[in-house]
Amino acid sequence: MNAADKIAGFAASAPLSRSTLRRAPSQGFLSKLFKKMGRSIREWGYGNSLYEQRLKGRHPVQLLGSPDDPAPGNAMLASAIYGGDLLHDGEKHKLHEAFWLQIDDTASKAYRDYAHSFHWLQDLAQSGDQTKARDAAETILSWWVPVGEQWDKDIWSAEILARRLINWLAHAPLIMSSLDLVYRSKVLHSMARQTRHLMRTCGDVEPGLPEIYTATALTLAGLLLPGGEGWRAKGVRTLEAKIKAFILPDGGTISHNPADAIRCMQLLILVRGAYIDTDNDLPSWVQITLDRLAPYVRAMRHADGSFAQIGGVSAEGSFGVDSILLASEAKGKAIENATHSGIQRIGMNGSMLIMDCSPPPSQQLSSKAHASTGSFEFSVGQDRLIVNMGPAKLDGPLAELGAMARSTAAHSSLIISDTNNSRIMDDGTIGKGVSETLTIRESTEDSTTAKLTHDGYVKRFGVKHERSVTLTKNGKQLNGVDRLFGPKLKKIRGASIAIRFHLHPSVEALKAPDGRITLESKNGRVWIFDVDEGTAEIEESLYLKKPDSPANSRQIVVRVPVKEKTTPICRWVFSEMDT
Repeated sequence: MNAADKIAGFAASAPLSRSTLRRAPSQGFLSKLFKKMGRSIREWGYGNSLYEQRLKGRHPVQLLGSPDDPAPGNAMLASAIYGGDLLHDGEKHKLHEAFWLQIDDTASKAYRDYAHSFHWLQDLAQSGDQTKARDAAETILSWWVPVGEQWDKDIWSAEILARRLINWLAHAPLIMSSLDLVYRSKVLHSMARQTRHLMRTCGDVEPGLPEIYTATALTLAGLLLPGGEGWRAKGVRTLEAKIKAFILPDGGTISHNPADAIRCMQLLILVRGAYIDTDNDLPSWVQITLDRLAPYVRAMRHADGSFAQIGGVSAEGSFGVDSILLASEAKGKAIENATHSGIQRIGMNGSMLIMDCSPPPSQQLSSKAHASTGSFEFSVGQDRLIVNMGPAKLDGPLAELGAMARSTAAHSSLIISDTNNSRIMDDGTIGKGVSETLTIRESTEDSTTAKLTHDGYVKRFGVKHERSVTLTKNGKQLNGVDRLFGPKLKKIRGASIAIRFHLHPSVEALKAPDGRITLESKNGRVWIFDVDEGTAEIEESLYLKKPDSPANSRQIVVRVPVKEKTTPICRWVFSEMDT
């Protein structure tokens, strides 16, 4: 057992631990305004014909290496490219010589960003016929060069340019195998021009993962293009600073989205590969960060490999998680008491509970976050029992599902009067609500308890929500207590209080005459749900394993009565029946 595992094991098994998390402050209005104004002024300058002179420089004649991308693509999407179609999230456009000009007028912004980032090279790399893949990649890129060679506000925006450079460098065998020296020269020249521009614009991105992309692209270009020492120096310096700010000590991210942690791992693996390819000394912090990220990513997964749908990640995780974890060479086991990112993981005899004990991320990082504080998921072996609804596409098959899936009611949590514990604003960010959480984890010989208190309902209803969950050592009983308390209990008079437990679609639910609910998993396990101080009913729900594929499911909804001058409290229990 390595040192990291020993420390993580001690934190998980310590008899008692307490952690307080406070929501990070948002960027000030004036700061955002000045940054936007500065970017607009610079973009005006980039559009000036004189700017072309500043993009000139040494003309590279070769690449010094090409790191392996650890994230596998989709061979079916590669087949569609061979058939003449480029697909993305259900949107399709025909590939032909005028493709890049056509999508400017007909495609959505999301599709244009995807196409110009060349993320689809990942799919061609997965194709079984690499000769055919190279022909397709080089043909489509040759169409792009006349369109994308000159500065364009959208095509050359810092994040899209960075993603494009990363994909070109990581999949160079697909786009640089041609014997046409003129074509190869044009591609290398374009890489150098775009990198020179990125040196000036790498700060013109939104905070968070986009900053990691731009710094990664600079680092890779500096390592892999001859004469790129200056690019590499700035890139690796910026990347180290941004990674340290973005990745928390327990391996979570300040965005609280596990998908961002997975993407950071992929980018760091590419950086590590570029250092190895070029025989440069790898900075020690790169592997140290991978060793920190992997246990957090593993902590967010159930035994069947699916992710707990917390923080905006879908159950399938995406990005080729298993391949990325393997390529990371990080051996640390799943962290259980993630006190910095606010995740509690309790595993007992094959049963697993994963609970969100964090406030939302800062507002500027919250566009994909959910109002999910206090929610949890519960699985037994390969069986998923209690889940959260999961993230949905904003333009998916059901209207308003994207916003609905982010609501507190879409999670296995307590909700007052159908009001989110953190507001979801019109611009899609998370507004005021939960600003502080207190988590207490206690382990005994017989069980482990996680107790969370949050203040999301204090200003609107005058109460705090306390949720305590206890999983017994044999993994056969999950006890819970939900309590509302505070000096202004009278503010919740007339309010409705509901506790929701969303069930996985594979779970069959039946209410017995005595009020208890029987749950049968797909593998035949039978669990009984019972509740005190409340009435439980089975209602319809939805589950999204993928953001665009809602499936019908059920949920247990407990209605908790509000009594005069009495603290609302509800005790509930899931118990497995012996068979």
